Amino acid sequence: MIKSSNITKVFNKNKQNELKVLNGIDIDIAEGEFCTIIGKSGSGKTTLLKCLSGLEKITSGEIEVNHKNVVHLDKKEVNAFRKSDIAFVFQEYNLIDDLTLHENIYLEHEESDEIEDLIDEWDLRKAIHLFPSQCSGGQQQKAAILRALAKKAKILFCDEPTGALDGKSSQEVLSVLQKLQLKNQTTIVLITHNEQITKISTRIITVHDGNKIDEVINSNVELVEKLAW
Repeated sequence: MIKSSNITKVFNKNKQNELKVLNGIDIDIAEGEFCTIIGKSGSGKTTLLKCLSGLEKITSGEIEVNHKNVVHLDKKEVNAFRKSDIAFVFQEYNLIDDLTLHENIYLEHEESDEIEDLIDEWDLRKAIHLFPSQCSGGQQQKAAILRALAKKAKILFCDEPTGALDGKSSQEVLSVLQKLQLKNQTTIVLITHNEQITKISTRIITVHDGNKIDEVINSNVELVEKLAW
């Protein structure tokens, strides 16, 4: 489902402030996997996620996502790919300021019972008609996650999706993500600092200083509900 070959990313190439962030990373993630990418701050994991999802252009290498070579797509094709093939949960939420949480969640998508049920389960109903600036970080993050779920995309990229959430809310969100992966065969690629999340992952990739230094296939995946958060 996601395959990268020897990808590199250099910011400000051939300039005095040149910065090499990714150093020839190979990745092969199968359809329906829950892949967690871990690493310290500055390791390159967020840049890697953005490159794999087509949000950031790579300097060299190849990336194929859902049978599409995203490296060679033009701007129009990239936009179509992001709209139809993938969904992204941003660490910065990226909600539209002048839309309510409810409007942000659905955008061009139809309302669904599944999403409405989660709005209630996640205790978001009381803030659903407020604007992002009127909401807490946790409420905005939940809305951002529901917006991604409303797309029903085949691939879900998540940048620290539980970073702004408490333990209970983290468990609720991760439980939904795991159910998506198990029941719908949604491919999930998630970056995090939280080692606990590796226990629910089928594949764990560790990056350090722009290099993939370890990759583990987890043969003993645990259910979110059985872990202490």
